[in-house]
Amino acid sequence: MFSRFSVSSIIVLIAVIWGVSLWVLGVELTWEHAKPFSITVSVVTLMLTGFERFLWRIPPVSWFCPVPNLSGTWTVVLQSSYYDPATQMKVDPVIGSAMIRQTFSSLSIRISTGSQSSFLIAQNIIKHGDGAVEIIGVYQSDPDIHLRGKSSEIHYGAFRYSVAGTPPNEIRGAYWTDRNTNGSIHMARET
Repeated sequence: MFSRFSVSSIIVLIAVIWGVSLWVLGVELTWEHAKPFSITVSVVTLMLTGFERFLWRIPPVSWFCPVPNLSGTWTVVLQSSYYDPATQMKVDPVIGSAMIRQTFSSLSIRISTGSQSSFLIAQNIIKHGDGAVEIIGVYQSDPDIHLRGKSSEIHYGAFRYSVAGTPPNEIRGAYWTDRNTNGSIHMARET
């Protein structure tokens, strides 16, 4: 996201290049040319903020954006290679939900199940040349406080998800954790 300072800096750079170009061409410059600077910075900042938060997901602007709109609530099914230490049995698939919040340049995915909650630490959305979209990232998983020290601890993991549908309605992928477990995930957009 661009700050007012970064927008001002870009506009100053553009104005300097423009002014030098006019001077080289023999156009007389006065301070009157600088009067609309603050209005210009305000308008450009407002436009960039609007694009970052809202406009990128609205047609026709969205047709030109490489980032798919994933915002919303998703139903999650997790299948893990984790074995319950109490039963020594592989755990059944876990059903949960994901809340995805997104701007043009940021993505937040929070997955909640009955026993844990996880959130992104780092992420990237990749759009391949063939149009396929993937999300890769690193997350932290926080088990319920009553499970810590018994059957589960705070852990970290990485994932690679594939996004399907136009608009996106399904996300599938795999994850790996620092507990030497791995698994698959399936997310379906709730309507």
